[in-house]
Amino acid sequence: MPLPSASAPKVSVVCAWYNRADYIRDTVDSLLNQDFDDYEIVLVNDGSPDPRVREILDSYDAPHLRVIHQENTGFVGAIRKAIGNSTGEYIAVMGAGDASLPARLRVQAGYLNAHPDVVGVSCGMVEVGVSVEGKLSKPKDLGIVARDVTHEDILSKIHSPFSHGEVMYRRTTYEAVGGYRAFFRFTQDLDLWCRLTRRGAKFHILSDILYERRIFESDGIAADMQKHAAQITLAFMALQCAREWDRQGFDVIDVFGMQAGLFRGRSAYLASYLARIGVKYLKAGLIEEARFFADLSWKEYRTRQGRIVRSLIAMQEGRFSRPLVDAAFRFRKIKDPRQVRPIPALRQVRSF
Repeated sequence: MPLPSASAPKVSVVCAWYNRADYIRDTVDSLLNQDFDDYEIVLVNDGSPDPRVREILDSYDAPHLRVIHQENTGFVGAIRKAIGNSTGEYIAVMGAGDASLPARLRVQAGYLNAHPDVVGVSCGMVEVGVSVEGKLSKPKDLGIVARDVTHEDILSKIHSPFSHGEVMYRRTTYEAVGGYRAFFRFTQDLDLWCRLTRRGAKFHILSDILYERRIFESDGIAADMQKHAAQITLAFMALQCAREWDRQGFDVIDVFGMQAGLFRGRSAYLASYLARIGVKYLKAGLIEEARFFADLSWKEYRTRQGRIVRSLIAMQEGRFSRPLVDAAFRFRKIKDPRQVRPIPALRQVRSF
């Protein structure tokens, strides 16, 4: 692992790559065309089975760019490898297939230089859809407003207040909290944001449009309902771990590692959220998907929302169900992700 030195760049751009060969040049060229020179790019090809990925990456001869080829380890293993082989004071993540506008690194690094109380910075962006056939939609300005994001802001919702690929953060804080955790196959960014913002640190979102995010229809998480469910559950796990750490200085993953999921506290909020996703699938006429999320919701916690969704599915299938009117009168929306049972196992743990 390289050690930072006096010659280390200000910014290390890190990128984990898997397939998406047709978009390599969009991403890499956007980074090589920055109006800022004090940076390096470390890109890890995470065992892409498409041979074009290696061919295209190896065709570059650029002093800023270093490519590492490895066997597939998944996103967390690849991004940790990229960071471990970089030396910059600031770490800038780069999403595979996305593009950074020329001013991105200069503006984000400048903001971190001027604001030592800010641990990381996001930015405004446009969003471009990519169809299965590879067609790009018209860029959509997301209308992002400049603001600070605190620890409590991040913990208040099940989704991150900003996406992952456009963020730049401080290496010292990243290393102090232990970096990305292998437990989080998905939502590893939300878990990291929760830990980076401990003890009063904050993020800042710039309104400047500095990034183009691609939404790939073919391989996004939303295209697979099981991945979608895992993403939601792991997002809640990240928030629960953050709350546990705030109360006692460690969390269930610190104690149980990859087995931590066995000790996750059940949540009425998560059950309610899963039930609402079931309703969305039901409205779209996707009964199997609706049942999948309704069953997950019911197993998580028996809420009124879950009862209603299960009844709606049963009615759709022509099966007998208890009357919806009775359930509807008892309907209660659970808004707060902090409404969760504590983790009993952690009460007995004094050291780890």
